[in-house]
Amino acid sequence: MTDSTFSRLINNQLFTNLTWLRFIGFEFWMVGFTPFFIGYVVSAERLYDFNLFYGFFIIAILTSSTFVLNHIYDLELDKHNPRKEFSLLVRGTININQAWILFWILQISCILLSFYFNVEFLYCVLGLTFISLVYNIPPFRFKTRPGLDLVSNGLSLGFLIPLSAWSINQPISEFPQLYFFATICYLLALYCPTMAVDVEWDRKFGIETFATKVGAVKTMQLSWIFTILGVLTLLYSGFYEIFPWNQKLLLWTGWLLLLEILVHYIYLPIYSRPSYYVVAKGSIILATFEALATLLFLIIFLDLFPIG
Repeated sequence: MTDSTFSRLINNQLFTNLTWLRFIGFEFWMVGFTPFFIGYVVSAERLYDFNLFYGFFIIAILTSSTFVLNHIYDLELDKHNPRKEFSLLVRGTININQAWILFWILQISCILLSFYFNVEFLYCVLGLTFISLVYNIPPFRFKTRPGLDLVSNGLSLGFLIPLSAWSINQPISEFPQLYFFATICYLLALYCPTMAVDVEWDRKFGIETFATKVGAVKTMQLSWIFTILGVLTLLYSGFYEIFPWNQKLLLWTGWLLLLEILVHYIYLPIYSRPSYYVVAKGSIILATFEALATLLFLIIFLDLFPIG
C-alpha cells in the first residue's frame, strides 16, 4: 500500500466518522450541556462530579435521538438544502428503516439511563422527549408553526434541561424560576438568528417559521431583545438578592451582563438579514462570552476563590 493510498483511506475514515457525528448532532451537544451544567452546579453547589458527567451522557444521547428524528422527517427538504449534504439519509449511507432503529436505540437508552436518578429527573426527560416528538412529527410539527417553534426551544433548553439537572440534588418546587427565565431568554436569543438565516430557503419551499412570518430583520431584533430581557432579569435578581444571585455577585459580574448586550449588537447585527457566516461567527462569539461570564459567576457563587 502506497503512502498516498493510506492517506486517502485515513482521510475517508475521518470524513465518515465526522459525518456520523454531524448526523447525530455532535456539534450541538454543548447547547444542551450548558443549561444542564448551570442547573446542576447551582443545585449541587459543586463544580463537577460523577453525576454531572453521567447527566451529560444522557443529554448527549437525547440530543442525538432528536437530531436523528429531525433528519427522518426533513429528508425530502434536506435533499434540496446544500447545508444538509452531510446527512447520512441524503447521502444514502443509511435508509429510513435503519434511521428509525438508530432513533429508538438512542431514545430507549436515554430513558433507561434516567432511572439512575430520581423520578423527577425521569419526568423531565420524558417531557423533553415529548417536545422532541411534537416538534418534528406531523400533524403537530411545531418547528413549522410560528411561535410554537420558539416556545418548544425555550421550554426544552431553557426550562426542562436545567430543571432535570436541578432535580438530581434539590426538590423541583425550589427551582429558581427567575434565574432560569433569564436562561430561556439567552437561549432564544441564540436560536432566533438560526431561523433568520434560513428565511429565504424556508420561503422557497413553503416552510413556515416565526422568521418567515415576521422577516429576518425583525427576528434578529427580537434576538437582541431576548438578550436585553435576560440581562435585565439577572440585574433585577442581583439587586434584590433573589437566589442564586446576591449583591456581591452583581458587583463582580453585573458589568459583564451589560457588555453582553453590546457584544450581541456588534456581532449579530439587527438591521439586516444576516449571512450564514455572520450568524455562525456571531453566535460563537456571543455564546463564548456568555459562557465565560457564567463560569465566573459560578466560581464566585461557589466561593472557590473567596473575594470581598
